[in-house]
Amino acid sequence: MNAGADELAADGYRYANAVDVQAGDFDGQGHLNNAAIVRLFNDMRIDYVRGSIGAWWTDAIQEQGYVIAAREVHVSYESEGFPGEKFVGAMKYVRREGKAAILEQRIVEASTGRSLARAWVVQLLVQRGTVIDWPDRYFDVVATIEGGPIERRPRGPVRAWGPPSSTVG
Repeated sequence: MNAGADELAADGYRYANAVDVQAGDFDGQGHLNNAAIVRLFNDMRIDYVRGSIGAWWTDAIQEQGYVIAAREVHVSYESEGFPGEKFVGAMKYVRREGKAAILEQRIVEASTGRSLARAWVVQLLVQRGTVIDWPDRYFDVVATIEGGPIERRPRGPVRAWGPPSSTVG
């Protein structure tokens, strides 16, 4: 797992773990399925919370009725994953915009560091149907994991969903 972990560390990831895939994660062509990769990214976000943030946060989720919502998940598929290969995944928070938390994720092949996929995720914290600010304590812990405070920006302009429109001129 060294080359994969080294590749992720070189890319600024401080939180990385082995990614457990199952036979059903591979499609009929013998490749790691795109939908499975999205699920693996989700599993990584859950593992980050359970493994690093602490039990206080999982308790707060239950007690406060919080819902952590992935508002946007953008995935770039970069190479194929094959049965018999081992994978390493990582994630990092990169900034906050308004009430949103922005994070990046990667999955690489463990022995070579070959990149399989990257994700860019916008997470929101919701309580009783309303988006709320993340507790300061949450991002205090994240800052410890990430090695420094997470940049906070005001909410930017709302962008239209979808690919940019082209103009003929």
